[in-house]
Amino acid sequence: METAEARAGTGSSRARATVAPPAPPLAASTATRSDHGRASRHEDSGLMSDEDFYDAHEDAEADASRQASAASNAPTNQRSGDPELENKRTDPDDSKFIVKNKDTGEVFDIRDLASMPAASYSIFPNDFVAPQEEEAKRTKTRRPSLTKIMSKFPMKSKAKEPTKRNHVPVTSCKKEKRDLEDLCLAQTLSKHTGTIWTMKFSHDGARLVSGGQDAILRVWKVQISSEEDANVARESDEKQILDGEPERSYQGHTMPIVDVSWSRSNFILSASMDKTVRLWHISREDCLHVFHHPDSVPAVDFHPREDRYFLSGCFDNKARVWDIPDGCVVSYVQTPVMITAASFNPSGTRAIVGLLNGQCIFYQVNPHQQMNYYTQIECRNSRGPMRKGRKVTGIEFDPEGRYFLVSTNDSRMRLFSVDNYSRICKYKGLVNGHLQIKGRFSQDGDFVICGSENGSVYVWNKARYLRSMSIGKSSKQDRNSSYEFFTAAEPPNGIVTVALFAPASTFAMVKSKLEASDDVSPNACTGLIVSASYDGCIKVFERSAKSV
Repeated sequence: METAEARAGTGSSRARATVAPPAPPLAASTATRSDHGRASRHEDSGLMSDEDFYDAHEDAEADASRQASAASNAPTNQRSGDPELENKRTDPDDSKFIVKNKDTGEVFDIRDLASMPAASYSIFPNDFVAPQEEEAKRTKTRRPSLTKIMSKFPMKSKAKEPTKRNHVPVTSCKKEKRDLEDLCLAQTLSKHTGTIWTMKFSHDGARLVSGGQDAILRVWKVQISSEEDANVARESDEKQILDGEPERSYQGHTMPIVDVSWSRSNFILSASMDKTVRLWHISREDCLHVFHHPDSVPAVDFHPREDRYFLSGCFDNKARVWDIPDGCVVSYVQTPVMITAASFNPSGTRAIVGLLNGQCIFYQVNPHQQMNYYTQIECRNSRGPMRKGRKVTGIEFDPEGRYFLVSTNDSRMRLFSVDNYSRICKYKGLVNGHLQIKGRFSQDGDFVICGSENGSVYVWNKARYLRSMSIGKSSKQDRNSSYEFFTAAEPPNGIVTVALFAPASTFAMVKSKLEASDDVSPNACTGLIVSASYDGCIKVFERSAKSV
Protein backbone atom coordinates (compact mmCIF):
# COMPACT_ATOMS: atom_id res chain seq x y z
CA MET A 1 0.00 0.00 0.00
CA GLU A 2 1.34 3.45 -0.88
CA THR A 3 1.92 5.81 2.00
CA ALA A 4 0.48 9.30 2.24
CA GLU A 5 3.93 10.71 1.33
CA ALA A 6 4.08 8.61 -1.83
CA ARG A 7 0.68 9.75 -2.97
CA ALA A 8 1.57 13.39 -2.29
CA GLY A 9 4.83 13.13 -4.18
CA THR A 10 3.45 11.50 -7.27
CA GLY A 11 0.58 14.00 -7.35
CA SER A 12 2.98 16.94 -7.28
CA SER A 13 5.33 15.77 -9.98
CA ARG A 14 2.57 14.92 -12.48
CA ALA A 15 4.98 12.20 -13.74
CA ARG A 16 3.97 8.70 -14.65
CA ALA A 17 5.83 6.79 -11.98
CA THR A 18 5.48 3.54 -10.12
CA VAL A 19 6.27 2.93 -6.50
CA ALA A 20 8.72 0.14 -5.78
CA PRO A 21 7.26 -2.43 -3.42
CA PRO A 22 8.51 -2.05 0.15
CA ALA A 23 11.03 -4.51 1.51
CA PRO A 24 9.65 -7.34 3.64
CA PRO A 25 9.54 -6.49 7.35
CA LEU A 26 12.69 -7.50 9.26
CA ALA A 27 11.05 -7.73 12.64
CA ALA A 28 7.72 -8.62 14.10
CA SER A 29 5.09 -5.93 14.58
CA THR A 30 5.35 -3.88 17.72
CA ALA A 31 1.56 -3.80 18.14
CA THR A 32 0.16 -5.03 21.40
CA ARG A 33 -1.54 -8.37 21.66
CA SER A 34 -4.98 -6.82 21.94
CA ASP A 35 -4.43 -4.69 18.85
CA HIS A 36 -2.98 -7.66 17.00
CA GLY A 37 -5.95 -9.79 17.92
CA ARG A 38 -8.38 -7.11 16.82
CA ALA A 39 -6.59 -6.68 13.50
CA SER A 40 -6.59 -10.44 12.94
CA ARG A 41 -10.30 -10.65 13.51
CA HIS A 42 -11.00 -7.89 10.99
CA GLU A 43 -8.63 -9.45 8.47
CA ASP A 44 -10.54 -12.70 8.78
CA SER A 45 -13.88 -10.98 8.28
CA GLY A 46 -12.58 -8.72 5.51
CA LEU A 47 -14.06 -5.65 7.26
CA MET A 48 -12.65 -2.73 9.20
CA SER A 49 -14.48 -1.32 12.18
CA ASP A 50 -15.24 2.38 12.45
CA GLU A 51 -12.73 2.73 15.28
CA ASP A 52 -9.96 1.06 13.25
CA PHE A 53 -10.83 3.19 10.25
CA TYR A 54 -10.50 6.48 12.10
CA ASP A 55 -7.44 5.23 14.05
CA ALA A 56 -5.71 4.30 10.80
CA HIS A 57 -6.39 7.75 9.38
CA GLU A 58 -5.06 9.43 12.50
CA ASP A 59 -1.88 7.29 12.36
CA ALA A 60 -1.43 8.10 8.68
CA GLU A 61 -1.81 11.82 9.35
CA ALA A 62 0.71 11.63 12.20
CA ASP A 63 3.22 9.77 9.99
CA ALA A 64 2.67 12.30 7.22
CA SER A 65 3.38 15.17 9.62
CA ARG A 66 6.59 13.55 10.87
CA GLN A 67 7.81 12.74 7.35
CA ALA A 68 7.03 16.26 6.12
CA SER A 69 9.06 17.69 9.00
CA ALA A 70 11.96 15.37 8.17
CA ALA A 71 11.79 16.30 4.50
CA SER A 72 11.93 20.00 5.27
CA ASN A 73 15.09 19.49 7.36
CA ALA A 74 16.76 17.24 4.77
CA PRO A 75 19.64 18.66 2.65
CA THR A 76 18.40 20.30 -0.55
CA ASN A 77 21.55 19.81 -2.66
CA GLN A 78 20.44 16.27 -3.48
CA ARG A 79 19.34 16.27 -7.12
CA SER A 80 16.81 13.88 -8.62
CA GLY A 81 18.14 11.38 -11.13
CA ASP A 82 21.39 10.70 -9.20
CA PRO A 83 22.59 7.17 -10.23
CA GLU A 84 24.00 6.60 -6.75
CA LEU A 85 20.72 7.54 -5.08
CA GLU A 86 19.62 3.98 -4.42
CA ASN A 87 23.01 3.07 -2.92
CA LYS A 88 22.78 5.96 -0.46
CA ARG A 89 19.50 4.60 0.94
CA THR A 90 20.67 1.79 3.19
CA ASP A 91 17.52 1.57 5.29
CA PRO A 92 15.19 -1.06 3.74
CA ASP A 93 12.18 1.04 4.72
CA ASP A 94 13.50 3.90 2.54
CA SER A 95 12.89 1.87 -0.62
CA LYS A 96 9.23 2.75 -0.51
CA PHE A 97 10.15 6.40 -1.19
CA ILE A 98 12.04 5.56 -4.39
CA VAL A 99 10.18 6.05 -7.68
CA LYS A 100 11.31 5.73 -11.26
CA ASN A 101 10.15 7.77 -14.25
CA LYS A 102 9.19 5.32 -16.98
CA ASP A 103 9.80 7.85 -19.75
CA THR A 104 13.28 9.10 -18.81
CA GLY A 105 14.57 6.35 -16.54
CA GLU A 106 15.37 8.88 -13.83
CA VAL A 107 15.13 7.75 -10.23
CA PHE A 108 13.56 10.08 -7.64
CA ASP A 109 13.33 10.20 -3.91
CA ILE A 110 9.91 11.65 -3.30
CA ARG A 111 11.08 13.23 -0.05
CA ASP A 112 13.37 15.53 -2.04
CA LEU A 113 10.60 16.77 -4.32
CA ALA A 114 9.19 19.13 -1.70
CA SER A 115 12.40 21.20 -1.80
CA MET A 116 12.31 21.79 -5.56
CA PRO A 117 10.83 25.02 -6.98
CA ALA A 118 7.16 24.92 -7.90
CA ALA A 119 7.94 26.00 -11.47
CA SER A 120 9.53 22.62 -12.07
CA TYR A 121 6.13 20.95 -12.03
CA SER A 122 4.34 22.58 -14.93
CA ILE A 123 1.21 20.65 -15.85
CA PHE A 124 1.49 21.46 -19.56
CA PRO A 125 4.55 22.41 -21.64
CA ASN A 126 4.92 25.99 -22.73
CA ASP A 127 3.93 25.22 -26.32
CA PHE A 128 0.81 23.29 -25.30
CA VAL A 129 -2.43 24.21 -27.09
CA ALA A 130 -5.73 22.96 -25.73
CA PRO A 131 -7.40 20.47 -28.08
CA GLN A 132 -10.62 22.43 -28.20
CA GLU A 133 -8.72 25.56 -29.29
CA GLU A 134 -6.99 23.68 -32.10
CA GLU A 135 -10.30 22.21 -33.17
CA ALA A 136 -11.87 25.65 -33.12
CA LYS A 137 -9.08 26.99 -35.34
CA ARG A 138 -9.48 24.14 -37.81
CA THR A 139 -13.24 24.60 -37.84
CA LYS A 140 -12.88 28.31 -38.38
CA THR A 141 -10.61 27.85 -41.36
CA ARG A 142 -12.87 25.22 -42.90
CA ARG A 143 -16.12 27.18 -42.46
CA PRO A 144 -17.19 28.77 -45.73
CA SER A 145 -18.17 32.40 -45.76
CA LEU A 146 -21.93 32.78 -45.52
CA THR A 147 -21.72 36.09 -47.35
CA LYS A 148 -19.95 34.49 -50.32
CA ILE A 149 -22.46 31.69 -50.47
CA MET A 150 -25.46 34.02 -50.42
CA SER A 151 -23.93 36.30 -53.04
CA LYS A 152 -24.10 33.45 -55.57
CA PHE A 153 -27.87 33.20 -55.28
CA PRO A 154 -30.44 35.87 -56.12
CA MET A 155 -32.41 37.28 -53.23
CA LYS A 156 -35.91 35.83 -53.06
CA SER A 157 -38.72 37.85 -51.58
CA LYS A 158 -40.58 35.87 -48.96
CA ALA A 159 -43.87 37.08 -47.63
CA LYS A 160 -43.84 37.15 -43.86
CA GLU A 161 -46.63 35.35 -42.10
CA PRO A 162 -48.81 37.74 -40.17
CA THR A 163 -47.94 37.54 -36.49
CA LYS A 164 -50.57 38.04 -33.86
CA ARG A 165 -49.93 41.07 -31.70
CA ASN A 166 -49.32 40.39 -28.01
CA HIS A 167 -48.55 36.78 -28.84
CA VAL A 168 -46.87 34.94 -25.97
CA PRO A 169 -44.43 32.14 -26.90
CA VAL A 170 -44.95 28.92 -24.97
CA THR A 171 -42.20 26.36 -24.38
CA SER A 172 -42.95 22.70 -23.75
CA CYS A 173 -40.79 20.14 -21.97
CA LYS A 174 -41.14 16.40 -22.57
CA LYS A 175 -44.62 16.76 -24.07
CA GLU A 176 -45.91 15.27 -27.30
CA LYS A 177 -49.01 17.45 -27.46
CA ARG A 178 -49.17 21.07 -26.38
CA ASP A 179 -52.06 22.57 -24.47
CA LEU A 180 -51.14 26.27 -24.51
CA GLU A 181 -50.39 27.07 -28.13
CA ASP A 182 -51.48 30.47 -29.48
CA LEU A 183 -51.47 32.14 -26.10
CA CYS A 184 -51.90 35.92 -26.10
CA LEU A 185 -51.62 38.67 -23.54
CA ALA A 186 -55.08 40.21 -23.26
CA GLN A 187 -54.72 42.78 -20.48
CA THR A 188 -52.28 44.32 -18.00
CA LEU A 189 -53.26 46.09 -14.78
CA SER A 190 -50.76 48.09 -12.70
CA LYS A 191 -52.63 49.55 -9.76
CA HIS A 192 -50.78 47.82 -6.93
CA THR A 193 -47.71 49.35 -5.32
CA GLY A 194 -45.24 46.60 -4.57
CA THR A 195 -45.56 42.84 -4.69
CA ILE A 196 -48.90 41.06 -5.09
CA TRP A 197 -48.89 38.06 -2.75
CA THR A 198 -52.38 36.64 -3.21
CA MET A 199 -55.27 36.55 -5.71
CA LYS A 200 -58.50 34.59 -5.93
CA PHE A 201 -61.68 34.54 -8.03
CA SER A 202 -65.08 34.62 -6.37
CA HIS A 203 -67.24 31.49 -6.50
CA ASP A 204 -69.47 32.98 -9.20
CA GLY A 205 -66.44 34.10 -11.23
CA ALA A 206 -67.65 37.69 -11.43
CA ARG A 207 -64.83 39.23 -9.38
CA LEU A 208 -61.14 38.88 -8.64
CA VAL A 209 -59.62 39.97 -5.34
CA SER A 210 -55.91 40.79 -4.93
CA GLY A 211 -53.71 41.83 -2.04
CA GLY A 212 -50.05 42.34 -1.34
CA GLN A 213 -47.26 44.56 -0.12
CA ASP A 214 -49.21 47.83 -0.11
CA ALA A 215 -51.73 46.38 2.42
CA ILE A 216 -54.69 47.41 0.21
CA LEU A 217 -57.26 44.79 -0.76
CA ARG A 218 -58.55 45.40 -4.30
CA VAL A 219 -61.63 43.84 -5.88
CA TRP A 220 -61.72 43.71 -9.69
CA LYS A 221 -64.98 43.19 -11.55
CA VAL A 222 -65.13 41.02 -14.65
CA GLN A 223 -66.59 42.89 -17.62
CA ILE A 224 -69.77 41.31 -18.95
CA SER A 225 -69.66 41.32 -22.73
CA SER A 226 -72.00 43.39 -24.86
CA GLU A 227 -72.26 44.36 -28.51
CA GLU A 228 -70.51 47.66 -27.80
CA ASP A 229 -67.67 45.86 -26.02
CA ALA A 230 -67.35 43.48 -28.97
CA ASN A 231 -66.86 46.41 -31.37
CA VAL A 232 -64.19 47.88 -29.08
CA ALA A 233 -62.46 44.50 -28.91
CA ARG A 234 -62.25 44.34 -32.71
CA GLU A 235 -60.46 47.70 -32.85
CA SER A 236 -58.18 47.28 -29.84
CA ASP A 237 -55.27 44.93 -29.29
CA GLU A 238 -55.82 44.86 -25.53
CA LYS A 239 -59.13 43.41 -24.45
CA GLN A 240 -60.77 44.53 -21.23
CA ILE A 241 -61.37 41.28 -19.37
CA LEU A 242 -61.36 43.08 -16.01
CA ASP A 243 -62.39 46.65 -15.32
CA GLY A 244 -59.46 49.01 -15.57
CA GLU A 245 -60.15 50.38 -12.09
CA PRO A 246 -60.88 48.26 -9.01
CA GLU A 247 -64.48 48.09 -7.88
CA ARG A 248 -63.34 48.30 -4.26
CA SER A 249 -60.08 49.30 -2.60
CA TYR A 250 -60.21 48.27 1.02
CA GLN A 251 -57.80 49.88 3.46
CA GLY A 252 -57.29 48.90 7.07
CA HIS A 253 -54.37 46.51 7.19
CA THR A 254 -51.05 48.00 8.25
CA MET A 255 -48.79 45.28 6.84
CA PRO A 256 -48.78 43.09 3.70
CA ILE A 257 -51.82 40.97 2.87
CA VAL A 258 -50.69 37.39 2.25
CA ASP A 259 -53.89 35.34 1.86
CA VAL A 260 -57.57 35.82 0.96
CA SER A 261 -60.72 33.69 0.91
CA TRP A 262 -64.19 34.12 -0.62
CA SER A 263 -67.46 32.88 0.82
CA ARG A 264 -70.34 31.83 -1.42
CA SER A 265 -72.24 34.94 -0.32
CA ASN A 266 -69.40 37.26 -1.46
CA PHE A 267 -67.81 37.92 1.90
CA ILE A 268 -64.03 38.27 1.82
CA LEU A 269 -61.47 37.37 4.48
CA SER A 270 -57.97 38.87 4.27
CA ALA A 271 -55.03 37.59 6.33
CA SER A 272 -52.11 39.88 7.01
CA MET A 273 -48.71 40.06 8.62
CA ASP A 274 -50.17 42.71 10.96
CA LYS A 275 -51.59 39.86 13.13
CA THR A 276 -55.18 40.32 12.00
CA VAL A 277 -57.82 38.77 9.77
CA ARG A 278 -60.36 41.25 8.42
CA LEU A 279 -63.87 40.61 7.11
CA TRP A 280 -65.27 42.54 4.12
CA HIS A 281 -68.28 42.43 1.79
CA ILE A 282 -68.44 43.78 -1.74
CA SER A 283 -71.58 45.78 -0.93
CA ARG A 284 -69.86 47.64 1.91
CA GLU A 285 -67.00 50.11 1.82
CA ASP A 286 -65.71 49.53 5.33
CA CYS A 287 -64.33 46.58 7.25
CA LEU A 288 -67.02 44.53 9.00
CA HIS A 289 -64.91 42.92 11.70
CA VAL A 290 -61.29 42.44 12.79
CA PHE A 291 -60.11 39.11 14.22
CA HIS A 292 -56.95 39.68 16.26
CA HIS A 293 -54.19 37.07 16.57
CA PRO A 294 -51.06 36.94 18.75
CA ASP A 295 -48.80 36.74 15.68
CA SER A 296 -48.79 37.07 11.88
CA VAL A 297 -51.45 35.14 9.97
CA PRO A 298 -50.17 33.52 6.74
CA ALA A 299 -53.33 31.50 5.92
CA VAL A 300 -57.11 31.84 6.05
CA ASP A 301 -59.97 29.78 4.58
CA PHE A 302 -63.76 30.01 4.75
CA HIS A 303 -65.65 26.87 5.73
CA PRO A 304 -66.94 25.47 2.40
CA ARG A 305 -70.40 24.60 3.74
CA GLU A 306 -71.05 27.06 6.56
CA ASP A 307 -69.98 30.63 5.92
CA ARG A 308 -70.15 31.59 9.57
CA TYR A 309 -66.91 29.68 10.30
CA PHE A 310 -63.39 30.08 9.01
CA LEU A 311 -59.96 28.55 9.61
CA SER A 312 -56.83 30.59 10.31
CA GLY A 313 -53.20 29.53 10.62
CA CYS A 314 -50.92 31.65 12.79
CA PHE A 315 -47.18 31.95 13.39
CA ASP A 316 -47.81 31.10 17.05
CA ASN A 317 -48.12 27.42 15.99
CA LYS A 318 -51.90 27.38 16.39
CA ALA A 319 -54.70 26.71 13.92
CA ARG A 320 -58.05 28.17 14.94
CA VAL A 321 -61.67 27.76 13.86
CA TRP A 322 -63.53 31.05 14.32
CA ASP A 323 -67.23 31.80 14.68
CA ILE A 324 -67.80 35.00 12.68
CA PRO A 325 -71.07 36.26 14.23
CA ASP A 326 -69.76 35.70 17.75
CA GLY A 327 -66.26 36.91 16.87
CA CYS A 328 -64.62 34.19 18.96
CA VAL A 329 -62.57 31.02 18.62
CA VAL A 330 -64.59 27.79 18.56
CA SER A 331 -61.61 25.43 18.71
CA TYR A 332 -57.88 25.41 18.14
CA VAL A 333 -54.97 22.95 17.87
CA GLN A 334 -51.28 23.34 18.68
CA THR A 335 -48.68 22.25 16.12
CA PRO A 336 -45.01 21.40 16.79
CA VAL A 337 -43.63 24.17 14.54
CA MET A 338 -44.81 27.31 12.79
CA ILE A 339 -47.88 27.10 10.54
CA THR A 340 -47.37 28.42 7.00
CA ALA A 341 -50.50 27.16 5.18
CA ALA A 342 -54.02 25.99 6.10
CA SER A 343 -57.15 24.83 4.29
CA PHE A 344 -60.44 22.96 4.64
CA ASN A 345 -61.24 20.03 2.37
CA PRO A 346 -64.27 20.58 0.04
CA SER A 347 -66.69 18.94 2.48
CA GLY A 348 -65.41 20.82 5.52
CA THR A 349 -64.87 17.60 7.49
CA ARG A 350 -61.07 17.87 7.45
CA ALA A 351 -58.69 20.72 8.17
CA ILE A 352 -55.11 20.45 6.93
CA VAL A 353 -52.25 22.69 8.05
CA GLY A 354 -48.81 22.96 6.46
CA LEU A 355 -45.76 23.57 8.61
CA LEU A 356 -42.36 25.20 8.29
CA ASN A 357 -40.57 21.82 8.23
CA GLY A 358 -42.55 20.33 5.34
CA GLN A 359 -45.11 18.42 7.39
CA CYS A 360 -48.85 18.47 6.77
CA ILE A 361 -51.16 17.55 9.65
CA PHE A 362 -54.80 16.53 9.17
CA TYR A 363 -57.51 17.18 11.73
CA GLN A 364 -61.00 15.74 11.85
CA VAL A 365 -63.63 18.50 12.14
CA ASN A 366 -66.91 17.48 13.77
CA PRO A 367 -70.28 19.27 13.34
CA HIS A 368 -69.45 21.46 16.33
CA GLN A 369 -66.21 22.54 14.57
CA GLN A 370 -64.00 20.81 17.11
CA MET A 371 -60.68 19.64 15.63
CA ASN A 372 -59.06 16.32 16.51
CA TYR A 373 -55.79 14.90 15.20
CA TYR A 374 -56.32 12.49 12.29
CA THR A 375 -53.03 11.82 10.44
CA GLN A 376 -49.98 13.53 8.97
CA ILE A 377 -47.71 13.29 5.92
CA GLU A 378 -44.15 14.32 5.12
CA CYS A 379 -43.50 16.53 2.08
CA ARG A 380 -39.75 16.23 1.68
CA ASN A 381 -37.09 14.30 -0.18
CA SER A 382 -35.68 11.10 1.28
CA ARG A 383 -32.11 12.24 0.57
CA GLY A 384 -30.15 15.25 -0.57
CA PRO A 385 -29.97 18.80 0.79
CA MET A 386 -33.79 19.04 1.08
CA ARG A 387 -34.25 15.88 3.14
CA LYS A 388 -34.94 17.87 6.31
CA GLY A 389 -38.01 19.44 4.74
CA ARG A 390 -38.81 22.93 3.48
CA LYS A 391 -41.66 25.30 4.18
CA VAL A 392 -45.13 24.38 2.94
CA THR A 393 -46.31 27.37 0.88
CA GLY A 394 -49.76 26.20 -0.17
CA ILE A 395 -52.40 23.47 0.12
CA GLU A 396 -55.06 23.10 -2.56
CA PHE A 397 -57.81 20.50 -3.01
CA ASP A 398 -59.13 19.59 -6.44
CA PRO A 399 -62.84 20.38 -7.02
CA GLU A 400 -63.94 16.77 -6.55
CA GLY A 401 -61.98 16.37 -3.34
CA ARG A 402 -60.13 13.26 -4.55
CA TYR A 403 -56.65 14.82 -4.57
CA PHE A 404 -54.81 17.62 -2.82
CA LEU A 405 -51.74 19.53 -3.92
CA VAL A 406 -48.97 20.62 -1.54
CA SER A 407 -46.46 23.28 -2.63
CA THR A 408 -43.13 23.56 -0.81
CA ASN A 409 -39.98 25.68 -0.93
CA ASP A 410 -37.91 22.90 -2.49
CA SER A 411 -39.28 23.86 -5.94
CA ARG A 412 -41.65 20.90 -5.90
CA MET A 413 -45.37 20.30 -5.76
CA ARG A 414 -46.71 16.95 -4.60
CA LEU A 415 -50.06 15.45 -5.50
CA PHE A 416 -51.62 13.18 -2.88
CA SER A 417 -54.64 10.91 -2.86
CA VAL A 418 -57.32 11.61 -0.27
CA ASP A 419 -58.23 7.92 -0.06
CA ASN A 420 -54.97 6.69 1.47
CA TYR A 421 -52.84 9.89 1.68
CA SER A 422 -50.24 8.37 -0.64
CA ARG A 423 -48.25 10.51 -3.03
CA ILE A 424 -49.41 10.18 -6.63
CA CYS A 425 -46.74 12.28 -8.31
CA LYS A 426 -44.25 15.08 -7.83
CA TYR A 427 -44.40 18.12 -10.12
CA LYS A 428 -41.03 19.53 -11.19
CA GLY A 429 -39.86 22.41 -13.35
CA LEU A 430 -40.74 25.55 -11.43
CA VAL A 431 -38.41 27.55 -9.16
CA ASN A 432 -39.78 28.15 -5.67
CA GLY A 433 -37.03 28.29 -3.08
CA HIS A 434 -37.99 31.21 -0.86
CA LEU A 435 -41.36 32.84 -1.57
CA GLN A 436 -44.96 31.98 -0.70
CA ILE A 437 -45.83 30.66 -4.18
CA LYS A 438 -48.41 27.88 -4.47
CA GLY A 439 -49.99 25.75 -7.16
CA ARG A 440 -53.66 25.78 -8.15
CA PHE A 441 -56.05 23.45 -9.97
CA SER A 442 -58.21 24.40 -12.92
CA GLN A 443 -61.92 24.31 -12.17
CA ASP A 444 -62.32 20.89 -13.80
CA GLY A 445 -59.25 19.59 -11.94
CA ASP A 446 -57.47 18.49 -15.13
CA PHE A 447 -54.63 21.02 -15.02
CA VAL A 448 -52.21 22.36 -12.41
CA ILE A 449 -50.76 25.86 -12.68
CA CYS A 450 -48.13 27.69 -10.64
CA GLY A 451 -45.97 30.80 -10.72
CA SER A 452 -42.20 30.74 -10.37
CA GLU A 453 -39.29 32.79 -9.11
CA ASN A 454 -37.77 32.80 -12.62
CA GLY A 455 -40.63 34.88 -14.04
CA SER A 456 -42.54 32.07 -15.77
CA VAL A 457 -45.93 30.41 -15.40
CA TYR A 458 -45.88 26.59 -15.44
CA VAL A 459 -48.76 24.31 -16.44
CA TRP A 460 -49.02 20.53 -16.03
CA ASN A 461 -51.74 18.29 -17.52
CA LYS A 462 -52.79 16.26 -14.48
CA ALA A 463 -55.55 14.30 -16.20
CA ARG A 464 -53.35 13.11 -19.07
CA TYR A 465 -50.59 12.11 -16.67
CA LEU A 466 -52.96 10.08 -14.50
CA ARG A 467 -54.29 8.31 -17.59
CA SER A 468 -50.75 7.43 -18.66
CA MET A 469 -50.10 6.00 -15.22
CA SER A 470 -53.23 3.85 -15.35
CA ILE A 471 -52.13 2.19 -18.61
CA GLY A 472 -48.48 1.89 -17.59
CA LYS A 473 -46.97 4.44 -19.99
CA SER A 474 -45.22 6.49 -17.32
CA SER A 475 -41.64 5.35 -16.68
CA LYS A 476 -41.39 7.20 -13.37
CA GLN A 477 -44.78 7.02 -11.76
CA ASP A 478 -43.95 9.39 -8.93
CA ARG A 479 -42.62 12.23 -11.07
CA ASN A 480 -44.25 14.57 -13.59
CA SER A 481 -41.59 16.51 -15.49
CA SER A 482 -43.77 17.11 -18.57
CA TYR A 483 -44.96 20.69 -18.56
CA GLU A 484 -45.37 23.91 -20.52
CA PHE A 485 -44.29 27.37 -19.44
CA PHE A 486 -44.30 30.95 -20.66
CA THR A 487 -42.77 34.20 -19.44
CA ALA A 488 -45.17 36.44 -17.53
CA ALA A 489 -42.77 38.76 -15.67
CA GLU A 490 -39.68 40.45 -17.07
CA PRO A 491 -36.46 41.41 -15.21
CA PRO A 492 -35.43 42.99 -12.93
CA ASN A 493 -38.45 41.98 -10.84
CA GLY A 494 -39.16 38.89 -12.90
CA ILE A 495 -41.01 36.80 -10.32
CA VAL A 496 -44.52 35.41 -10.78
CA THR A 497 -45.97 35.25 -7.28
CA VAL A 498 -49.48 34.08 -8.26
CA ALA A 499 -50.87 32.19 -11.26
CA LEU A 500 -54.36 30.75 -11.64
CA PHE A 501 -56.97 29.72 -14.19
CA ALA A 502 -60.15 31.77 -14.34
CA PRO A 503 -63.26 29.67 -13.64
CA ALA A 504 -65.60 28.64 -16.45
CA SER A 505 -68.18 31.21 -15.35
CA THR A 506 -65.64 34.00 -15.86
CA PHE A 507 -64.85 32.70 -19.31
CA ALA A 508 -68.56 32.60 -20.15
CA MET A 509 -68.98 36.26 -19.17
CA VAL A 510 -66.34 37.44 -21.63
CA LYS A 511 -66.80 34.72 -24.24
CA SER A 512 -68.74 36.72 -26.83
CA LYS A 513 -66.25 39.57 -26.55
CA LEU A 514 -63.35 37.25 -27.23
CA GLU A 515 -65.20 35.57 -30.09
CA ALA A 516 -65.74 38.96 -31.68
CA SER A 517 -62.01 39.54 -31.89
CA ASP A 518 -60.55 36.06 -32.16
CA ASP A 519 -61.34 32.38 -32.00
CA VAL A 520 -61.52 31.07 -28.48
CA SER A 521 -60.81 27.77 -26.85
CA PRO A 522 -63.85 25.62 -26.15
CA ASN A 523 -62.19 24.56 -22.89
CA ALA A 524 -63.68 27.21 -20.64
CA CYS A 525 -61.81 26.03 -17.53
CA THR A 526 -58.42 26.92 -19.01
CA GLY A 527 -59.36 29.63 -21.52
CA LEU A 528 -58.13 32.48 -19.31
CA ILE A 529 -54.97 32.62 -17.18
CA VAL A 530 -54.29 35.39 -14.67
CA SER A 531 -50.87 36.06 -13.15
CA ALA A 532 -49.50 38.52 -10.60
CA SER A 533 -45.87 39.51 -10.25
CA TYR A 534 -43.32 40.90 -7.85
CA ASP A 535 -43.59 44.36 -9.42
CA GLY A 536 -47.35 44.64 -8.74
CA CYS A 537 -48.68 43.87 -12.23
CA ILE A 538 -51.72 41.71 -12.98
CA LYS A 539 -51.76 40.12 -16.43
CA VAL A 540 -54.59 38.28 -18.16
CA PHE A 541 -53.76 35.74 -20.87
CA GLU A 542 -56.20 34.09 -23.26
CA ARG A 543 -55.99 30.89 -25.28
CA SER A 544 -57.24 30.65 -28.85
CA ALA A 545 -59.03 27.74 -30.46
CA LYS A 546 -55.87 26.69 -32.32
CA SER A 547 -54.36 25.43 -29.07
CA VAL A 548 -56.76 22.51 -28.71
